[in-house]
Amino acid sequence: MNNQTALNEIYNTLSNIGVVDTKREFYIDWLNRSEGYVRYLKHNNKQPSTDALAICSSKLKHYSKLLQQKKTTKMIELASVFTTYSTKLDLMICDNSTSKWMKQMNERTERTERIERIERIERTVH
Repeated sequence: MNNQTALNEIYNTLSNIGVVDTKREFYIDWLNRSEGYVRYLKHNNKQPSTDALAICSSKLKHYSKLLQQKKTTKMIELASVFTTYSTKLDLMICDNSTSKWMKQMNERTERTERIERIERIERTVH
């Protein structure tokens, strides 16, 4: 599941239970982003930022804790759904972060190998 799909699933759940009325409200209140941000993502085929995912995850955790305190079956079940979504987002954040630092490591390694090849060539020429 990609980031956008997960956010759509979360939006649908929040909308179905009446927590948000519109996607605009979801973007602003749950991602701390404008509607324009999401249009930009769609237009440029980009994934939501790690920051947006982290904000949504944090908010889901917060409300999960509050729902668990209600001690009714319905509220505890909803708290579990929020926790599950938060966990999914946390895993996506971890995957995004891992991909980012591994890409940087690979770029550094390639750069270092390129420099070493150039230095070998220079030693051979001189």
